[in-house]
Amino acid sequence: MMPVILCVDDDKTVLQSLRTLLTKTLGVPCQVEIAESGQEALEILDEFRAEGRDVHVVISDFIMPSMRGDELLVRLHEKSPQMIKIMLTGQADFDGVKRVINEANLYRFLEKPFNNADLALTARSAVQARVREVALLARVAELERKVQVMQQAFGQASGQEMGSSHGPTAGA
Repeated sequence: MMPVILCVDDDKTVLQSLRTLLTKTLGVPCQVEIAESGQEALEILDEFRAEGRDVHVVISDFIMPSMRGDELLVRLHEKSPQMIKIMLTGQADFDGVKRVINEANLYRFLEKPFNNADLALTARSAVQARVREVALLARVAELERKVQVMQQAFGQASGQEMGSSHGPTAGA
């Protein structure tokens, strides 16, 4: 499934710039979704989860009306702790950044105006890290299933051996 990046900012111009930059420079096919508010971002996440899909990376502004970026990232983390979170802003306070680091596992903080190459590199490394994590978790689950099957087969084989070895001895 194609990785999803969710960009959240109350400035439509910034959102369009992010969408253009990310679709042209990531080097990996990604779906870029945009939200103009924290509430819209939460709704988009819920829609993806209802479809059984994942939002891999979120890039959020800090200062937005009705819900600040630190609050949004903490709430997204509560719903989807494995999502990689990037904060992008020119006006963050230290307490807000500290909160996101401590409560939402902030991946990176980038200042506005952002450097296109830095943002693209950060987003690319975040997507790649999340895609690798998803692949590793799938592999671990597959190996756990195989171990379970082997344990069941071993248990049945051991039970049959024990039953057949005890059978003649008990009858003799």
